[in-house]
Amino acid sequence: MILLKWLQVFFGSLALVVLSVLYAGLLLSGVLSLLAGFLRTFGFHQIKMNVWYGVELPIILSIPLALLVAILLFFCARYVKHSIAFCFSKIRN
Repeated sequence: MILLKWLQVFFGSLALVVLSVLYAGLLLSGVLSLLAGFLRTFGFHQIKMNVWYGVELPIILSIPLALLVAILLFFCARYVKHSIAFCFSKIRN
């Protein structure tokens, strides 16, 4: 029985590391998406937003697309945070 607990703690800690990196990456990507949308709208023309290959997004739609992408990233980060809490609770018990 103790071997099963050790395996659960081992795999839980591995999952906790992976999920923590994923969570931080999702949050950072969401913030960078918002920043890129605002910078592109207000004159930073080096940032390119393409819908498809060769089809560039109009500048006026940069902020709405950035908000949509950021909301999706933050929504995913929320559920990754729930998974982190679940793994942490399994390790503690």
